[in-house]
Amino acid sequence: MPYEIEESAIIDGCPRLGILSFIVFPLIAPSLAAAAVICFFGGWNEFQFAVTFLMDPDLWPAAVGMASFIGEYETPLSAVMGTALMFSIPAVCFSFSFNARSSQA
Repeated sequence: MPYEIEESAIIDGCPRLGILSFIVFPLIAPSLAAAAVICFFGGWNEFQFAVTFLMDPDLWPAAVGMASFIGEYETPLSAVMGTALMFSIPAVCFSFSFNARSSQA
């Protein structure tokens, strides 16, 4: 963000808190939202790290737990599908909340 925008607000007599709340934050809000979405889904999909380093099943994220349902001879599809639904609900709600905010702006 160009510093000249802040300087023009100072010249116009806007207080420091007003500069942050009315000028700086609305201009950087889309960048913060994009960074939040990328970080959220980056951490959400960290399957390989969890499989490699976490040996305790109590510490496994949902993706690793869901993959552990798949057996050699049998796979309980009802448990896999139920877990997949529960696993995807937070990610869908998170992305819908950011899409709703971005369409209002």
